[in-house]
Amino acid sequence: MATSSLSSDNIAEKKNWIRGVNLGGWLIMERYITPYQFAITNCHLRGNLCWYQGQLSAPPSNSTDYKECDLHQCHPAYFDSIFGKGYPLDEWSLARSFHRHRDTGIRWFNYHFDNFLQRQDLELMKNVGVTHLRVPLPHWILGNIDKGEEWISGDRWKYFLRMCQWARELKLEVWPSLHTAPGSQNGFDNSGKEEIIYTCNRWADSSYNVQRTLNILHEITNQFVRDELMDVVTGFGILNEPYFDCHNNIYRDFLDDAYKITRRNLGSDTNIFVSDKFAATTFNDGTWWLNATHYANTYLDTHFYQVFDPKLRGIGPQDHIMELCQPDFPEKDINSCCYEDGPINNTIPSKGVRRISTEWSAAYDCMPGDFLPNVMEGIATHGVASNFYRTISNERKMFLRNYVMAQMISFESKKNSLSDGWFYWTIKMEGGAYGEWDFSRGIREGWIPTPLPEPHISSEEMYGTCMDVYNQTTNTTNNSDVVRVFPGSGEEYW
Repeated sequence: MATSSLSSDNIAEKKNWIRGVNLGGWLIMERYITPYQFAITNCHLRGNLCWYQGQLSAPPSNSTDYKECDLHQCHPAYFDSIFGKGYPLDEWSLARSFHRHRDTGIRWFNYHFDNFLQRQDLELMKNVGVTHLRVPLPHWILGNIDKGEEWISGDRWKYFLRMCQWARELKLEVWPSLHTAPGSQNGFDNSGKEEIIYTCNRWADSSYNVQRTLNILHEITNQFVRDELMDVVTGFGILNEPYFDCHNNIYRDFLDDAYKITRRNLGSDTNIFVSDKFAATTFNDGTWWLNATHYANTYLDTHFYQVFDPKLRGIGPQDHIMELCQPDFPEKDINSCCYEDGPINNTIPSKGVRRISTEWSAAYDCMPGDFLPNVMEGIATHGVASNFYRTISNERKMFLRNYVMAQMISFESKKNSLSDGWFYWTIKMEGGAYGEWDFSRGIREGWIPTPLPEPHISSEEMYGTCMDVYNQTTNTTNNSDVVRVFPGSGEEYW
């Protein structure tokens, strides 16, 4: 557990840094992480389950359950969606596609929960120095499904418990995060149901949805205790990424109520982290969650992704690093909150709530959602996801290593002693199109620097300052292999 600290280097040096990895795409499926899981066919709908080569959700190829999809007999199953006809977009539409074949859908989902994550994945994390695992959970994981809702719970909780046992044996700490909410808190696919318009209002404007979310928080955190997980579950995220248009008063009231519930169920030693709704500076008002006793072991969480900013995707290698060292907006700086003398002076770090980043990656120039239709079209046409076997050049790997180190240094914020660490998104990816999101691949290819520093050693002590990394980064005269913007170049990405 990371200790709270004041603004002194002496105290900061005594902390144990949190260096975690997300288990994204597992208990909440996302199409860019596991595209084959969404590429269902008429065979799947008939109960004749089959898998694609390299599919992470598949049972072992030597299993009697395993059968490879024959595209001469199994044809893509397309459905109407907000973007027209095509494969299912998200968990809602994937579950809905099995509406008439519910038992088959449950089987298809459970194969994924069983096979996507294996013990050796966690062993690799432990061996390179990862200390924590963040686990996105859906609000329907324990069966809280209203009439008319399409969700499939399946055996998620069973496999969550299996993972917790592996983590216990490996001495990894588990930080589950409620990743979805009734009505969707943002309209993103990672909320379970993608919408054309991103907004918090489908959730926040419904008192029923807000209260139901509070009830679900009680159900899930109470179940941790009932299943005797509190030796391994040492942190919990109240709600992932509410969109920035959430009304401040509604969201803060929700956080206060949710905090009371989770504290009552989980105890005072469990770390509680809450989303900044993409606007951390709005919490730096000199009053919010500053009490050292009441808000000990709490974190304001910010997710940093340059890849989602169209102004940053095409900048040069050194500029990407400089944006980490000297961010152009406070919202992109983990030091933008939280201070006792904020927002004017910002010199006295909060003795209550602290900072953390539970999501960031090495991706920077390819917008995942925009390239995803190409990935899915490759499966439909050839049975292979586009760029599945993509390689990363040595020049690009060299930059990725610097880019990763600069983020590790920046998000730990050793100098200002505001943050206690970070979690990378995510542990693994299916195929090569989004290789920069794949922590395990980064370990294998060397652009994730390993072993990670010992928990009591900051990344800055190991790698130098962020500006040191900037000075080590080359702005080559031909950056086409290092920065290849998509969308925007008019060319195929790879």
